This record gives sequence, structure tokens and C-alpha cells, in this order.
Amino acid sequence: MGRRLRMTAELGDWLAAFGESEPLAAAEVGAALLAVLASTDPSDLGIVGRPLRSAGPVDDDPQATVDYAYQQQLDQLQHIRRQVADMANARRAAALALSQQQAAGADAAVVAALAERQAAAQLQEDALAQLCQRLQVEVDAFRTARETAKARYAAAEASLRVAEVIEEAGGEPDADLPRLRDEVRVAEERLRALRYPRSVTSQVISNLSNQADAEQPPATEPPKPPPPPQRRPEPVPGLLELRADSLGSDIRVLLAVEPADTVTLLAVLEGPQAVSEHGAQAVALAGDLLTEIRGDGWPADIEEVLAADQEGFLARFFPADDGSIARRASVLAAVTPLSRLRADSDLTLHEVATRSGLTVNRVAAIEREGLRTARVHEAVALARALGARLELPAGSGPITG
Repeated sequence: MGRRLRMTAELGDWLAAFGESEPLAAAEVGAALLAVLASTDPSDLGIVGRPLRSAGPVDDDPQATVDYAYQQQLDQLQHIRRQVADMANARRAAALALSQQQAAGADAAVVAALAERQAAAQLQEDALAQLCQRLQVEVDAFRTARETAKARYAAAEASLRVAEVIEEAGGEPDADLPRLRDEVRVAEERLRALRYPRSVTSQVISNLSNQADAEQPPATEPPKPPPPPQRRPEPVPGLLELRADSLGSDIRVLLAVEPADTVTLLAVLEGPQAVSEHGAQAVALAGDLLTEIRGDGWPADIEEVLAADQEGFLARFFPADDGSIARRASVLAAVTPLSRLRADSDLTLHEVATRSGLTVNRVAAIEREGLRTARVHEAVALARALGARLELPAGSGPITG
């Protein structure tokens, strides 16, 4: 089933200019788009998926999340320190008032009330100071554990990389590789175990802090920690991402089949930096445009570029093509993603990780990002675990499996 292709004039200009500056990468984009146009259901293609599926939650990075946990502890410690200082000021103010009233010969009831206020402030200050000391000890211990775990993880990864490079250069299997990979896995698990520290001190912080706030409001607002790691908002239903990343160029095209006989290109992200810095915004804007198209049709203020069919698309953007783009499109159409191979084999991520010798998180990351991000030994291990055939093309195309 052939479809027509439409895009904004801006995207059309980008594709034309890209073809002149990066002809090989542009041809890969053209082949990927051709595969989409020829597909009965583009969402079934291995090169098409949910928008920015490789941009997983921050929780996927154990070092980032353990750093976040440490920052939360530092913020909490700083807040308690401010409350100690505020309570000390309250105690001194009560002592000064008591001294002044005693010197002026104030009523005994007034003097007693001020003395009680001073004593209460002193008790609260002492309690907060002790709490601050205990929390400081916990923060110091967590910092030491964090740095030790990060250092072990970095050292294990570095040792593994060196061994892999030596093996690949010499062509001889390294008997230490399984042990080194296991050390990386263990180091990663230790690091992840630190992400959510359980503090005995923190269990009493809230009550004491509330009491201190009742006695004397702090001079400054308590620190606001950065938002916790979260997943990206879900894209508009029907929004798809096409990945065309020959030579590691990492081109993402956001598109939708809207209406049913038309593939509509909505946005493009060129390169890893653009994906990282502008990916979420591009998905949101593409979703807004798609919603507008569904409700009111193509916007009148946006110039439209239309190709009636595959031949029209090639004639407009790749007039010198000798048929190689169509041949490459047929290869891309047959690519099966790892997640589908795993589902067809009725295997869980944990089972594939066990069979391949990789960590669960590494298998999940490669499934999201594709084999282009995998080392050779990882690609081979996954192919064996899934009973698949791995092809390492000598040309410019990406690794497919």
C-alpha cells in the first residue's frame, strides 16, 4: 500500500540541504522514509517506534540517581542548620527580653513567662543541634559509600573496556571477560542500592523541624531540591518516531499517518545533542501540530510540501538515485527490533540478561537505543541469547539484527 508524503516547507528545505551536505546520511533518511511509505503499517517497522524511546528515565543511570539522593541529603542538612541558627536567635532574643524585664522590675508572671520561653528555646536549639550532628555523620557516611561505589563502577567498566579492545584487536577470546562483566554487574547493583538511602535521623527530622517552625519561623524559606527523576510526558497518540542513523548520525523524524493515505512529517532532530537538548520540546510541538491537523486540517499559515507517491518523493529529493535507496528501503523494512525478537521468543529482560551475560539495564538500554549503541561483544551475545542472526555490514549502513 503506497502513501503520499507531506511535510512543512521548512522540513523540505532541510532534507534538500541535507542531501547536498551529507549525501550518505540523507540517502539513509530517504530509504527510511521510503520504507514507511511502502509499509502497510509503519508502526510495525523495526525503525519506527514511540517518540524518543531511547530517552529513558533518569533512573536508568545509577550514578545520576545516587548523586540526586546525595543532593537531597545535603539540602536537608542545610535546612536543619538554618533552623539551629534561627532557634539560637530566638533564645538570645528571649534572654535579652528577660534581662530587660528583670532590670525594669517587671511583674513576676511576665518574668516567669520569659524565663520559660528562654528555656524552651534552649531545649529546642539543643535538640536541633544534636540532630544536625547526627545527620552530618550520616551525610558523611553516605558520601563515602557513594564515592566508593562510583569508583568501583568506573574501575570495573574501564577494565572491561580495555579487555574488550585487546580481544577485538588480537582476535583471541579473553578468558577474563566473563569475570570482568560480572564485576561490572555487581558494581552497578551496589551503586543502585544506594539510590534511596534509609536514614534513621530523617525519621525524626520532620517533627523537630515543625516544632522549631512553630517556635520561630525561619528567616529564609527551606531549600527546594530539584525535581526527582521522572519519565517524559506521554506523546500525543499516533505520533511516531522514525530513526535513520547511518554512520551514527542519529536522525529522528517525528511523523504520523494522518490521514490514512498520507505520511505527515512533523519535525526532525539531527544529532545526539539535538535529541538530548530539544527532544522533549520537539515532541510537544509535533504533538500540537498533529492535534491541530486532526481538528482543523493542515494549518493555513504553514506552507505544505507534498509528494504524491514514492516515485514523486525520489524524483524531488533524490533525482540522481540509481535505485540504491529503494534497495536499502527493502532492507530496512525487514529489520526486526530486539524487543520484538525477545517477545517472539517469550523471554523476559532478566532471562535475556542471564543468557547474554549483560545486565538487565544494559539489555533494556540497547533495546531502546538499538544495536548502533552496542559494543560488538554485546551485539553478538544478544544475538546468541535470542537465537538471531547478526550481520555486520562492511558498508555505511548500521548494524542490523
